Amino acid sequence: MVPGTVQLFSGVITESGDSYALPVITKWHKEALVFFDITAVSGTDPTLDIEIQAKDEVSKKWFKIAFFDTKNVIGKDIGPIPNCIGEKMAIAYVLGGTDSPSFTCTLSVGLKG
Repeated sequence: MVPGTVQLFSGVITESGDSYALPVITKWHKEALVFFDITAVSGTDPTLDIEIQAKDEVSKKWFKIAFFDTKNVIGKDIGPIPNCIGEKMAIAYVLGGTDSPSFTCTLSVGLKG
């Protein structure tokens, strides 16, 4: 399979949730590099926790394979996931704060091997 970069999420996060409905198919790949770009933050004491998850096709449950440290400001981050990324990948996210917290961000994954 040809390596490439695929979008996991792009938009404004205004509540906790996940991207399970639109997972990235990763079964032909062995490694991933996740790019996380936050371009806007609002609210009082906003926080965002992001987990990268893989789906177990037997139990049909999602499991954490990587995570980013809690975010609260505009910025960029990158995280490698070597080996065993599973057949499908998605994100789960928890939003915290008050006064309508939100994060405008993009998460994409570069797939290899």
